[in-house]
Amino acid sequence: MERGFCRNSTVVMRYTPPSFSVFLFFVFSFQHALSQKISQSVSVRPGAINGIFIERNGKTLAVYGDPGKEIKKADMVLFTHFRRDVVWAGRTLVEKGGLAVVPAKERPYFVEGDSIWSTFTKARFHDYANQTTKIAISPLQVHRFVKGGEVVEWQDIDFRVLSTPGYTRGSVSYLADIDEKRFAFTGDLIFGDGKLFDLYSLQDSLRGIDGYHGYAARLGQLLASLHLIAEQKPDVLIPCRGPIIKDPDAAIQNLITRIRSLYQSYLSITAQRWNHTDRMITLTSHILGSQNAVDWMPFASVIKDKTPAWYQHINNSNLIMANDSAAFLIDCGSKQSFQELLKLKRSGRLKRLDGLFITHYHDDHTDLVNDIVKEFGCPVYVTKELKDILENPGAYRMPCLTNRPIANLTIMQEAQKISWKDFKLTFFYFPGQTLYHDGLLCEKSNGEAIFFTGDSFTPAGIDDYCFQNRNFLHPETGYLYCLDFLKKLPQDVLLSNQHLKPLFTFSRQQLDHMTMVLQKRNLILKELLPWDNINYGTDEHWMSLYPHGQKAEVGKTFEYALKVFNHSDVVKTFLIELNPPNGFHIDRKEIMMVVDPRSEAIQKFNVKISKKAPTGISILTASVKFDEWDLREWCEAFIEL
Repeated sequence: MERGFCRNSTVVMRYTPPSFSVFLFFVFSFQHALSQKISQSVSVRPGAINGIFIERNGKTLAVYGDPGKEIKKADMVLFTHFRRDVVWAGRTLVEKGGLAVVPAKERPYFVEGDSIWSTFTKARFHDYANQTTKIAISPLQVHRFVKGGEVVEWQDIDFRVLSTPGYTRGSVSYLADIDEKRFAFTGDLIFGDGKLFDLYSLQDSLRGIDGYHGYAARLGQLLASLHLIAEQKPDVLIPCRGPIIKDPDAAIQNLITRIRSLYQSYLSITAQRWNHTDRMITLTSHILGSQNAVDWMPFASVIKDKTPAWYQHINNSNLIMANDSAAFLIDCGSKQSFQELLKLKRSGRLKRLDGLFITHYHDDHTDLVNDIVKEFGCPVYVTKELKDILENPGAYRMPCLTNRPIANLTIMQEAQKISWKDFKLTFFYFPGQTLYHDGLLCEKSNGEAIFFTGDSFTPAGIDDYCFQNRNFLHPETGYLYCLDFLKKLPQDVLLSNQHLKPLFTFSRQQLDHMTMVLQKRNLILKELLPWDNINYGTDEHWMSLYPHGQKAEVGKTFEYALKVFNHSDVVKTFLIELNPPNGFHIDRKEIMMVVDPRSEAIQKFNVKISKKAPTGISILTASVKFDEWDLREWCEAFIEL
């Protein structure tokens, strides 16, 4: 059974010689038509980014840029937001003298990208902000920073600037009356007939809720921006990606309806409601307003009178206590947990630890594992899916990474059992809260049993509030798999969340209800996202470079891996172009990967660092083309010399 991490699927990589790969890139580049006139003065060049050219008196203004290198120069270039997978289209025009106009609120991302990356190399550990890393690598020469309410005058056209945050925090739109039509240039605010390019880019903090817990929280700002655009009554809306929108009102209303449906679904079974009702009030008000009720799932049954005597909760760790004062520990990421264990040891109530099990890689569950091992000398148990991210956390771009690698792990196979004292311990891969997540079934000889779910469930529902955790939404993966797993447990098995003291149990009706909500959510997402499979719009890291970060030396050659997860239900061909920084040489720049459905393929390549490479941080990026998609500088890895 496939469970989101491809436990039983073979890593597939079909390589095509560089000459054919280059040929395919050449063919792909011409599959889009040249620019098309949509009014006397306005032309659109469809492609990876919509290049918009407005001509007046022999001069040209570009919106977004020129994706096909169709024009030699532009008098001015209007940018709506900072994302490097968009800004690249206008960079060449600016370098040739075009005046760049960019959002004032996103100034650092346009002019300080290099320093942001230098800071990020350390900030990526213990990261609870969880913003996208699609930041420009080099600064852009900016002519003017604009904000909502201002006007950009060019020839005889006034471009009104509208503050339209949403897809990014400080993005703007431009409104202009040209050739007796009102045009709105809205960046990634909307796609097609009422869709969003992705959801993970909207993860954000909100009034006391940190970014990690803010499930697409910027949707509230995006909804307000959509209303603002609709009030301007544009005739034509041209986003930076996707088709021209000739019925803006209908598209905007479609998107508003779909967003509200999605958020009602999310809130109805979110784990946060158990101990964060204040967050529920904030998110409901911010995104749904007062007119949209949420069909909350009733809380699970909390067990107080039947809590096993051998179960002990400490902060966000759990102990399984044997009769002889030996114990088996589950997670240790907080100083409070570590200090309490030391107290138990000194008092004699804890004579030894015979093992430590890690439910998932997050820092609040792993930071003190090495200290525990040093103090107690116990083995550390995990499934194979967690092995690499625990041993090499810096190789990943994931939330809440520890900066303390854990070595000498004991790897357990799926459903592998060990007998310890009068307990039977069974180990499982359990991709709930995050893709890199385990579960442990503990059964005592007297019939008492607890399944340790890590952070995947609370009595209120599922813990899927952070898109960067990679919660896959395929059938038989992610939470759909976890819910099926819980349905197969005996009814007397109690459930544990590492952050909660009380144990709980879901009824079969509640498990079926959560499954149904997720299945319906997938249908909502199919209408909301433009991809052939919704997981491309919820999983930012379907393509990645490995390792994400590392230190290196001049003159050395390093091995990298390009990873591509094909979320689609059919075989896909991915054409990848690697973009090395100055002074870095790659043994192959173009790669074609043919990947089986719902499988991850890996292609390795070598990077050699010459003496010309600058010291400090350098960024390697990879662009990808498949189906109708052309995604530039899509993922990155950084090298610190």
